[in-house]
Amino acid sequence: MKNGSENAAPAGENNDNAKPTHDKRSNTSSSTSRGPRNNANNAKTKSNGRKNNNDTTNNVKSNNSSSNGKQSDASKNKNSKRAAGRKKNGLSANKNTQEIQESNTNNDDNNTPSASSTTANNVKTQKNQKKKRSSRTKKVNYPPHETHNSCLERYNSSMTSSSNNNIASSSFSSIRTASSSTTSSSSIIIRGKLRALPSSNSGSNSNKNNNKANAFVTCDRGSLSRDVVIQNEMDRNRALDGDLVFVELLSAVDDDGNVDDTNVQRQNQQRGGSKDVTMGDYMMDRLTLNDDEISESCRLTEEDDMDQEEKVEEEEEEFDRWHDDEVQMSLWDPVLNLRKRKNKKNVGTNNSNRGGENALGDGANGGEARQYSGRVICIIPPSSGVGVKQASEFSPEDESYKKQLPRRTIVGTLTKLPDGNRYLLVPNNKCLPRFMCPAGTKEVEEETLVHEENDAADGEKNKMLYQAEYIFGSWSAMNKWPPCTNVRKLCGSCNVEDETKALLVENGVDHGEFPAAVLRDVDKAVESGRFIAGNKRANDGGITEKEMGWKPTAEMCRGRRDYRKQRIFTIDPTTAKDLDDALHITPLPDGRVEIGVHIADVSHFVQPSSAVDEEALRRATTVYLVNDVIPMLPRPLCEIACSLNENVERLAFSVVWRMNIDGTLSKKGGRGKKKADDEIWYGRTVIKSCARLDYATAQNIIDGKVATGESEVDESYWPKSRQPTGGHTIDQVAADVRLMHKVAMARRKLRFSNGALALNGIKLAFQLEDDGETPKICAPYPIRDSNRLIEEYMLLANYFVAQRLITHAHGRALIRNHSPPIEQGMQTVVDVSKEAHNFDIDTTNSSTLQASLSRLSRECDDELVVQCVTESLMTPMKPAEYIAAGELDEMDWHHFALNIPYYTHFTSPIRRYPDVIVHRLLQATLDDNVDEFPQNQSEIHGAAGHCNDKRMSAKKAQDRSDRVFLSLYLKKNPIASTLGVCLSVGEKTFTVFVPSLGASIKVFLQEHEDCFNTNAYTDDNGKRHIVIQPKTNVVPGMQLEDATGEPSWKSLDIKVFTKLEVSCTCKPRPPIDVRVKVVGPWKEE
Repeated sequence: MKNGSENAAPAGENNDNAKPTHDKRSNTSSSTSRGPRNNANNAKTKSNGRKNNNDTTNNVKSNNSSSNGKQSDASKNKNSKRAAGRKKNGLSANKNTQEIQESNTNNDDNNTPSASSTTANNVKTQKNQKKKRSSRTKKVNYPPHETHNSCLERYNSSMTSSSNNNIASSSFSSIRTASSSTTSSSSIIIRGKLRALPSSNSGSNSNKNNNKANAFVTCDRGSLSRDVVIQNEMDRNRALDGDLVFVELLSAVDDDGNVDDTNVQRQNQQRGGSKDVTMGDYMMDRLTLNDDEISESCRLTEEDDMDQEEKVEEEEEEFDRWHDDEVQMSLWDPVLNLRKRKNKKNVGTNNSNRGGENALGDGANGGEARQYSGRVICIIPPSSGVGVKQASEFSPEDESYKKQLPRRTIVGTLTKLPDGNRYLLVPNNKCLPRFMCPAGTKEVEEETLVHEENDAADGEKNKMLYQAEYIFGSWSAMNKWPPCTNVRKLCGSCNVEDETKALLVENGVDHGEFPAAVLRDVDKAVESGRFIAGNKRANDGGITEKEMGWKPTAEMCRGRRDYRKQRIFTIDPTTAKDLDDALHITPLPDGRVEIGVHIADVSHFVQPSSAVDEEALRRATTVYLVNDVIPMLPRPLCEIACSLNENVERLAFSVVWRMNIDGTLSKKGGRGKKKADDEIWYGRTVIKSCARLDYATAQNIIDGKVATGESEVDESYWPKSRQPTGGHTIDQVAADVRLMHKVAMARRKLRFSNGALALNGIKLAFQLEDDGETPKICAPYPIRDSNRLIEEYMLLANYFVAQRLITHAHGRALIRNHSPPIEQGMQTVVDVSKEAHNFDIDTTNSSTLQASLSRLSRECDDELVVQCVTESLMTPMKPAEYIAAGELDEMDWHHFALNIPYYTHFTSPIRRYPDVIVHRLLQATLDDNVDEFPQNQSEIHGAAGHCNDKRMSAKKAQDRSDRVFLSLYLKKNPIASTLGVCLSVGEKTFTVFVPSLGASIKVFLQEHEDCFNTNAYTDDNGKRHIVIQPKTNVVPGMQLEDATGEPSWKSLDIKVFTKLEVSCTCKPRPPIDVRVKVVGPWKEE
């Protein structure tokens, strides 16, 4: 696992090529115009108050009882009003949505308008209305969900009718605009995973204004290049963060998140004012396709199909091609000349044509992609098996998944409702709503408190974390909060053991011990190569036990290329145990070099459908915590038989190629050589590593601190245990390292000049006390040239394998794509950078973005500015994902951060299950039996989706582990004063980046009420501010100007990039976290 430059965009690749040191979606709120409703029915609804709400409630009950999901006339009328309101008022919420928002928090109740006006003196009326509102907080009126089968049929129909899986083509002829009065079976729907924005857990979601984006959904088949916006809680319709959902598209939204129906209305008028015109009509006009006579079934005639194909062939010429870039060709030499999306318009410039000719397009023809709003119409329960078909992939007649009761584990704390009779579970994950606990939870919680109060030495109460289960589908349309069941005490908090247990359970990576069947499989796989390597000795010199070794048998080596005499070595973190990659470099007579990347041959030991294979798929990835490792494979495999340890023979899967000293790749058949001489070679090998270097030793070699001709090597620079064996000398290995470094740095420079992007955030490393739990030292983890050296060759090997899979495994190829960042989030950073520092950031593509950051580094004297801009840009970055190539258009294979047409993961099969699939596919291409591969395209895509989920879960667990240890470090070593920089401002919170900790932490105004008066407001330019003023003359940490006791500051206006003096401590109550409090304005020394 290496420090890859795909890591350079942390949200994109999450340090996937980086060795573990074990040894944010944009929260941009979109505003829409709001105004009074003018239709008489809405006025009547308002005047009738709760009566109409109850009537609608009865309608929804009736709707839920209907198996086919049809709505009653009253419900249809309600939806018609709601849709019309969207079109006219920018998705303004209906009355039911307002009720959800007004009941989100008790603090917000007093600001919620009543059905009838009250006076300040009428106390009785106020009390009565408060009682009415209290009852309403328990009941809401979510729209009914449609059946899974009907959604699946509509989804498959819309996708199959679209050429190249792009909604911008003929499938759009079935999409309904927001002006449609009912949900139609012909409306276009997409499927994808919902990502909710964090909230305060004060209700279903804390967004009080319906014009703020509530969540996003990414289309899983690439039909839309931009995420679908879920505008409010009603449109989210009981879907939780991470749920797989069907979403009905409603309207296009502009770059500020406002609903943009301008072109819809204009085209509607041109078509004679029809109220039932589809988005497809507009799309066909934009694409100049001759489709005015579309039939009611929205199917093109055979003649129309031919016309469309001719048009598409002509339009394909308008696309850029990867072969058009000469630098790209010299760097990567792609075999496939794939189409390339044209650069989007620079969001850093004032673009007056955003609502112009391509306003309803999705960038299918190189234009600017549009973003759409939508509403959830069905939530798809997860499948019982991992890596197998999701519920959405079942045939319509197969409803076996309904017999299952999929559950989701929630971890959090308990809070009592105002009536004192019920409890809510407040999740640690702020992207989830609160959950209503069942009756009986009260006694459990109270008994626990009594026990804690008697035993707590520090006198702090309620330090317990609780675990509960949410059953998919149990959230009724009438309930504000989703219910949870099986609430039980999980563990304590504020200590390493309990917090680690909680984070593993919360993120679903508490895998436990390997089952006996798995261990039997492993023993069977390695038993033929076992031997007694020697004796383990105790400290007193006595023999404690026999030490087992492993080496491949002659039968295992048969048919493999023999690299045992080649000078091969590994470079890894100091404490790494699972060494999955090794390298060699050989100078060639023509001035070029041969590079070999050798990867542990895990697929030799892990056979498809075996017990160990199914367990590895279930886990999908190794989880690296600060103080522990939860492996994907049992120890006999990951640390013994597969690990490429020094001075022992091992089985490997290798990629060997030739390249130039300047970092470019050899041209096929170039320099007078035959084509065969320059072919990339893939195959199974047997190797024997001669040395086990770590990054520090490799860096000492690069820096010339060691192996420069001295007779004796200084072991402080090159420890004896890491020096070469097998007849290879120190000088030979040192020369190889330096040559590798020379080629790698030349290539790295070219990559970044050709559009590769690096957003280098700070990664903390901890040194623990002897107990293995108490953090002793907390410092940034250093990234050296030795890390970057490995990164370059791992990237190339992964790229070559991706190319082989695409050309030979075709749609089955498991690759890794990285989508462009969220444009609204990028635009926010662009605007703030311009306003605060008068610096323009060009976000047209990864190349212009990297160039902007490089220019900022050169021109800005304040390194902190560069650091804060970089930190801000990480938030809108999307994560990279595994996909089956055949599931997406070739343009969507692109890796944004690396700026290459395709990529995969081949280099870490010990810790990543996708790499195991890639190894098997690669061997199938070499054996020419891809058609006999045990998994088809759909099954590979399903496994890839499961691996994406598990990778994100592992990342969250790892990040949480880092935060736990940082919190415990600050508990022991609090920071009274340090620099903080504001990165974003909300209504009741703001985010501060603390450079000394390398962490962005949310600050809550509520925690400052004892010291400051606060006021949050939005200025005329739409920028949010928070103004704080000291309540007294004595503020903790405040410097006094003189003996009069007057404070040195009286008011502090906090906006983005404001420098603050802050204190950092550990939050005393669960969940444990870092607490940052404002001390005052930062004073430059």
